[in-house]
Amino acid sequence: MKERKNWKDLYPTPIYTLASFDIKLPRSLKEKTYYVLKSKNWVNVVPVTKSGEILLIKQYRHGIGEDSLEIPGGIVDEEGPGSELESAIRELREETGYATNQSQYKLLSKFSGNPAMFTNWSYSYVAYDVEPMYEVEFDEGEDIEIVLKKPEEVKRLLLDGTIHHPHMVAALGIYFLLSEAKSK
Repeated sequence: MKERKNWKDLYPTPIYTLASFDIKLPRSLKEKTYYVLKSKNWVNVVPVTKSGEILLIKQYRHGIGEDSLEIPGGIVDEEGPGSELESAIRELREETGYATNQSQYKLLSKFSGNPAMFTNWSYSYVAYDVEPMYEVEFDEGEDIEIVLKKPEEVKRLLLDGTIHHPHMVAALGIYFLLSEAKSK
């Protein structure tokens, strides 16, 4: 790993901090300043009901000014071992009221949302046998609609671009690849 020196937090917000650092790349003879967005890690979960349906959520996204069809997810607020799984369990419960036994959660993947500018990682889980068990606990500004779809319907929504959030596409794509590999 290359040494990043002189970290400076330039502009903090509640979600990201614009930061800079200096680095000397191997082909360069001088240091150059780069800018990144520091963020806590993210998490999402592919919830699968006992009947095999996939639970999706529809919510308004300020960036595009439209509703977006996604899977539950959010920011990993805690730190330390197991914090990503705890956050996945919490996000599913808070956003949908659905839950399952912790043993029914499996890590699908850890990936970088955009390694060119973000410092964090995103963790994707699958949760099997989810069912409604709690009242929803929306964050301020959340207005979420639950949408249950059969796997074939979700595949069509991925292919036609209805599900377009890249972290959701990645999680669902890995889920389907692993599901198909298990069925062979």
